[in-house]
Amino acid sequence: MPSLFDTSHGWESDLPGDQLTLPHSRAVAVFRQGGKNDGTFTVLDVTSGQSLWKTRVKGPGLMSALSVTVNGKDYLVASASGAKGADVASKGREVTTIDIFPARATGDDVKPAHHLELDGDGAVAYGGGGLLVTLDDDVVMTVDPATGATKKYDLHKMKPPAGECKLCFASTKAVAVTPRGPLLATDTQPRGHYWVPGAWSSGTLTTDSEHKVFIAPVKDSLVAQWHDEGAANDTWAVLDPATGRVRAKVDCAPDQHVTADDSKGATLSANGRYLVRSHTAFDLKKGTGRCFEETDRDKPVHLTGVTDDGVAFGVGASTAAQADPRVTIDLATGRVKAGDYVETPFGDYAGYGLFWDDSTDTMVAYPHAQ
Repeated sequence: MPSLFDTSHGWESDLPGDQLTLPHSRAVAVFRQGGKNDGTFTVLDVTSGQSLWKTRVKGPGLMSALSVTVNGKDYLVASASGAKGADVASKGREVTTIDIFPARATGDDVKPAHHLELDGDGAVAYGGGGLLVTLDDDVVMTVDPATGATKKYDLHKMKPPAGECKLCFASTKAVAVTPRGPLLATDTQPRGHYWVPGAWSSGTLTTDSEHKVFIAPVKDSLVAQWHDEGAANDTWAVLDPATGRVRAKVDCAPDQHVTADDSKGATLSANGRYLVRSHTAFDLKKGTGRCFEETDRDKPVHLTGVTDDGVAFGVGASTAAQADPRVTIDLATGRVKAGDYVETPFGDYAGYGLFWDDSTDTMVAYPHAQ
């Protein structure tokens, strides 16, 4: 483990299932799929491992679960799609169910704050500012987890702003949820055109004549990358989802072959100050960023996590003596130090780091060292 953590004490859990972080609630959930279109949430206090609450959820098909944070509040979401009312004579109708739970509750049979039943076979995802439900190629729906309110959008009718995408023939996709509606994208390989209808568009970010930008959600923030005409470097930035304005930015060496899938380890610290993605790190309080890409002088570092105190975890360039060496980075100074550890926490908040031990199928929590 990184030396940041005191491994002499802590707690562990062998509950089987998927671990879901709840950073603003000092809790972590475990979701276990059942055998008959059901599943179970068990929520544990992150500082003690004590069980806070649990519940069983059922749906019309195989259950899946995720945790979402919107406006500083955590929610657990269970969803499933399948046929309702099917019997020996009828195929029934396809529905998607969504059950939304506040992260903090008590008891052994907690009821959802909101239960939704939507027509159609939908895919439910965390869109940053809410839930994003893809119903088919041209229709999506957003869901506010606080109220359960839904809004449907026909993507076929939502074209890019005039003048920004003269030769766009690709289909429009919804890639995130913002406070002003869905963030839409088209022609996104690797840079494309993004816009929130009636609010803002990516064309205002760059001087590139084709207005092409790369944008990806990280929790409830947006990370963007573009290359201005005549510039020596790429620009990386964190955007305000409501306005598209730059909150923090940094120039990095170009041609890093960035793709939408290059986001393993992308993390926003629990206090919302630090964000890391790929080889970039941002301090949103100061509006600054740092690059850890490969240059003529420096080896690359891929960042995999960050704490509230601005300590980032990462993987350095392999050497003949060591494959994928671990490092820690002080984001205040940019100093990279070799780390004598293997495991990186999948969550870090409330003074504890959460780890998964593959060898024992155990979740382990260790406090920060004093």
